[in-house]
Amino acid sequence: MANTENDEARIRRKIRVALVITMIGLLLNAVSAIPLHTELNILLSIPDSLSQSLREWLTYVNKGITETDKNYPFMRYGFDWLAFAHVLIAIAFIGPLKDPLKNEWVVSWGIIACTLSIVMALVWERLRDIPMWWSIVDALIAIIALIILWLCNNWIKQLKNIVLT
Repeated sequence: MANTENDEARIRRKIRVALVITMIGLLLNAVSAIPLHTELNILLSIPDSLSQSLREWLTYVNKGITETDKNYPFMRYGFDWLAFAHVLIAIAFIGPLKDPLKNEWVVSWGIIACTLSIVMALVWERLRDIPMWWSIVDALIAIIALIILWLCNNWIKQLKNIVLT
């Protein structure tokens, strides 16, 4: 019995760590979406901090944001909604953080979202003239999140076996 309790506590800790990492990643994405122009200006102001291709891409992006801000500031509202969506998704993971067995579906939903993010990065970004290396970075972030949530899903199944037996 004591071994089962230890196993349950160990698995619950793993689940919590995986979910907290996921939530922090989502919140960092949210926080970085709104001050994008400021972030780009800081990055571009540091000499020799970026590779030539990255500097060229970020300069191009910065020019687009600057022109958009000047001529069509309402377009940046999309960044606000992007940040808001990331916050809402992070909040959704509070359910499995509190009770992973009752809220197992949220982790499954997260796995689906990560899978679709990979498709979005590798297919849809091609239509938006995003450099392939940038799409690969986006896909890798989604793959890392997918692995974390896949592990979390497996740990929830293990927890279910311990609790229900």
